[in-house]
Amino acid sequence: MKKHIFNIFLISILSIFIITGCTTVGASDFKTNPDNNEKNVQDSLPQKIEHAGSQGCGEETKTDQDKDVSAPIESDRNDENVDNNKESNTEEEGVKDKSNPENIATHYSGNGDQKLVALTFDDGPESELTPEILDILDEHDIKATFFVIGQNAARHTETLREIHDRGHEIGNHSWSHKYLPKISKRSKKDEILKTEELLEDVLGKHTPIFRPPYGAVKAQDKELIDSLGYKIVNWSVDTRDWAGTSGEQIMKYVKQQLKPGGIILMHNSGNTKTVKNMIKTLPTMINWIEEQGYEFVTVTEILD
Repeated sequence: MKKHIFNIFLISILSIFIITGCTTVGASDFKTNPDNNEKNVQDSLPQKIEHAGSQGCGEETKTDQDKDVSAPIESDRNDENVDNNKESNTEEEGVKDKSNPENIATHYSGNGDQKLVALTFDDGPESELTPEILDILDEHDIKATFFVIGQNAARHTETLREIHDRGHEIGNHSWSHKYLPKISKRSKKDEILKTEELLEDVLGKHTPIFRPPYGAVKAQDKELIDSLGYKIVNWSVDTRDWAGTSGEQIMKYVKQQLKPGGIILMHNSGNTKTVKNMIKTLPTMINWIEEQGYEFVTVTEILD
């Protein structure tokens, strides 16, 4: 009897030990197993990082309200990206190959085989100083190119007509001289087409040349300008007249930078003092250039 009781007691002790051991092992496995609650945290973390770091996801989930809060430059870039995708669709349809906008030229100078030079005047017209420049050009029998700002031309249509009627070339210099790389594609197009429409209304013809404000142009800008039928024209000689440069310094810049095919940048609107300083120096500049054996032509002529 005693032996039977002892066996029952021993079996009970062993059972308790086995059950306790299994429970302990199970708890230990739960704490160290990454497939439990730690896995859930890890699963959610990469998703958040990917969403924040992926440009495509960020743009797709951005609401109109988010775009309104964004800095102007960023929202403009978003507009350009959308427009570029549309242009890619057009390329596939075979309308125009714009796969490499670097093939679209930005002209800084013209034909270097001959001693030709083009005088260009930006930012006008206006009614006081522009006629003085026209008189000087007439005295030397020179035809120049005036890149006009649309809103200035709208205020001074008579001066615009006078430039044209005296035989000078007129180019498009945008509507309000905005820095093109920082505005949306739609705004760029408006800047160009508003001035184009004005020039066609006043002068009855389309100008084939466009000078970007500040000479600043990106690859996407070149595609747009080219698609609107313009050649992009900058300059090879900067007189820095806009900075209030002295007459002596203007002449120094011209003498240092001028080469055959040169396009000279000047201004006929802006700070009255600086423009008057340029006008005072203009006859001296013309005389020196003529002494070097150069012929004065328009931008279109120098690019032919």
